[in-house]
Amino acid sequence: MIEFEITVHDLPDEEIDNWEFAYDYHYLYILGNGKDVYIGETNDVITRTKQHFYPSDSCYPYKFNRIYVITCREFEETRAKHYEALLIKLMFADNKFHITNLDKSRKRIHYERKNEFELGFDRLWVQLGTLGLVNHRTFQAVINSDRYKYSPYTILTQEQTNALNSILNILTTQENKPHKKRYLHRPILIEGDAGTGKTVVATTLFYYLKSHPDFGKMKIGMVYANTATRYEVEQLFKSIPGVYAKDIIKPIDVTKEKYDILICDEAHRLRRKKNLGLYSSSFSAANERMGLDNSHDELDWLLRNTDCLILFYDRKQIVSACDISYQDFFARLMDKYRGIRPVELNSQMRIRAGDRYVPYIFDLLEQNPTSALEFDNYDFQLFSSLQDMVMQLQDKEKTFGLCRMCSGYAWQWSSKKDASVPDITIDGVDIWWNKQRKGWIENEAAKNDMGSIYAIPGLDLNYAGVVIGPDVYYDRADHTIKVDRKHFFDHKVKDAVSDEELKRFVLNTYAHFLTRGICGTYVYICDDALREYLSQFIPIV
Repeated sequence: MIEFEITVHDLPDEEIDNWEFAYDYHYLYILGNGKDVYIGETNDVITRTKQHFYPSDSCYPYKFNRIYVITCREFEETRAKHYEALLIKLMFADNKFHITNLDKSRKRIHYERKNEFELGFDRLWVQLGTLGLVNHRTFQAVINSDRYKYSPYTILTQEQTNALNSILNILTTQENKPHKKRYLHRPILIEGDAGTGKTVVATTLFYYLKSHPDFGKMKIGMVYANTATRYEVEQLFKSIPGVYAKDIIKPIDVTKEKYDILICDEAHRLRRKKNLGLYSSSFSAANERMGLDNSHDELDWLLRNTDCLILFYDRKQIVSACDISYQDFFARLMDKYRGIRPVELNSQMRIRAGDRYVPYIFDLLEQNPTSALEFDNYDFQLFSSLQDMVMQLQDKEKTFGLCRMCSGYAWQWSSKKDASVPDITIDGVDIWWNKQRKGWIENEAAKNDMGSIYAIPGLDLNYAGVVIGPDVYYDRADHTIKVDRKHFFDHKVKDAVSDEELKRFVLNTYAHFLTRGICGTYVYICDDALREYLSQFIPIV
């Protein structure tokens, strides 16, 4: 991680020749007087500072009385010039001070696009804010409404605000635009684990841009591939004054017109032409409308029909054969003439267990844990009786609400033909699959149904009751967690995929369920050997 050292000196300083800095490579600096600033870069900050006090220097009339010298281990001339140009543009847009060398921002900077170095600039902007050199743009509305998780009225964390600041700064400087003729626009990529707040950042960004005078007249779309999440976000924006909901769109809508800005939440659910079922013909027609063949996918549609694409992505949530693989996704983005502009979003915001919980869940399923972890203020339990788990989940529903069961497709959907026939029977408990993809969470009549990956992607529960079905088992002979293809019934996922691919999809699905619960996660495992194995790592009751 790039770290910056900012040294502050009052001017003039009789001890200027004795100034010392942590990194003596190249310097970025800001001269200030409380009203005006000058931004520069140099390889000799002491000599350059003295020159600014010559009567012939353009800075002389401003009587600057303070200098902020910025150094870091990774600074060299080209990168420092890039930071200088960005700071001039952004501090002008920030409007806290008069920028005396604004014309310098117009020069064309050619630089090697290094993602970590650009993330460093985002961190530097935050440091400048703590020194009072820039205003903190605010993306949250004044009212703090708890009515819904994705509301743009929600007060954001500092990390979420910083991420939004970074995105706005990129849009302001057009840093994601091509810097040479043959280059392509760079998508802004926000990666984060489940619960890091990707959706609340995405919806707040959409609301802010749509309601801001600098962006409001642009054509802006918010893309969701998954029906359930798109429905929830549409309902949210229908309740907010203004015309927003019509711009919550499907990927296929993007093939019909160009957009100035596209925000794609859950970009890991963008699809390719594999196991698409009834959507297959519409998918082919959309490619034909774009002048493409079926080797192209929904990511291609987005890349072609906007020059400003913002993607929120979690590679661990790829759960189906139709999802674009991580390798294909990044092969497109990291083309030598494209690349990405990354933004950081790391802290766990959903799950009260904290930042260690999500990695721990993946370690469990991938058999990587070295020791059991305990999570304070989080109700994480493994049940030996499904009946006990259902009863406890129902008690939590009475107290907290938003408590649901979910599982992988380890049972056939028998009730589709005869509604009186339960789909799942375990320990004398009869359960039916949920029958709706949209609005299942709000449907009181369906609160005892079993949720699938199609009903609950990206959504939160207060308590999640996760049933790991007979599609996953523990082989005692070779001490390995395995997937049983015969006990998995979602043909859109398992057809024409290898056993290794199927295992990844199924385990990612269960990891998704195990990271839905805000206050707690209850687990029941059908396979006795797998329950015994995981009882080493999850408290059993």
